[in-house]
Amino acid sequence: MGARELEKLARQFEASGDKDITQGVSAWAQVARAGGRETFSESPVLPEGVIRLPDLTIGGIKSKELGKLLIANGYRVSDYAGDLMKKMPTLKDQKTISLVIATPSVMRLTGNPTTEQIYERADRLNWDLCPAEVGPHLRLAYKDQPMNELLYIGMKQIAGRSGDPRVFSVARFDDGSWLNGRWARPTSRWNPTSQFVFSLRK
Repeated sequence: MGARELEKLARQFEASGDKDITQGVSAWAQVARAGGRETFSESPVLPEGVIRLPDLTIGGIKSKELGKLLIANGYRVSDYAGDLMKKMPTLKDQKTISLVIATPSVMRLTGNPTTEQIYERADRLNWDLCPAEVGPHLRLAYKDQPMNELLYIGMKQIAGRSGDPRVFSVARFDDGSWLNGRWARPTSRWNPTSQFVFSLRK
């Protein structure tokens, strides 16, 4: 799916009255056009309601430099996210990956599923957990994130300052655009509308 297809999808969501999803898809269409990505890499047919994101290039930047780039570009980094960045591995060379956004309900999970259940379902859908550095790289790339959107990075948890397992989150609120860290034990339960980012398996 490319920028044109994303714009068409945004119009469909707008017609259905879903303003939040419309804003998110429209923002990613702008990202795709700005990056000259009229088309994305080939991908399998995705379940209804799953949003395909523009391909993201990660790697080639050490975590400390990523932190400096975030601050220089006006993004806010919480102490929790800062802790995760100090511990996360980064790729020496650049790599482009394909990402999707999906909620537990779209993944056909009922109630308030656990982190472990969400990750298991993602695996059955042929989606991989994201490399941890997707969090800060996505924050840098997602310049026009809709207000009040919150994305959780489906990733292998990293222990926070108190030893509690956390994942990155990418969000925009009234007080700015954030890279944060969210508590994510294997048994932690999630809202059915929580938005997770996963990597498409090649």
